[in-house]
Amino acid sequence: MAVMQHHAFLILVENSGNTSLSSQGSGEVRISVATLGTLRAAERLVSELVAQGVSQIELSASFGAAGEEALRTVVADSGAERTVSIGRVRFTA
Repeated sequence: MAVMQHHAFLILVENSGNTSLSSQGSGEVRISVATLGTLRAAERLVSELVAQGVSQIELSASFGAAGEEALRTVVADSGAERTVSIGRVRFTA
């Protein structure tokens, strides 16, 4: 039996006051895309995604190093640091 892969893409748009989540799945892959207005909202969502079995989380550059570390802490606190990988988009000049 194939293992379901769940990938999430989180985009932080600070002070937008809006959180939006869209998920689609087909076969063995599920993709979730979220826009979030605060880091606190992102922390709550990551906790929920971990509980749903997410395997990879990609963060927008707007999270910065501090936001990435905060979300890594959420994953570690859930005990899923070995099963959930987190990455962040970085731009160079």
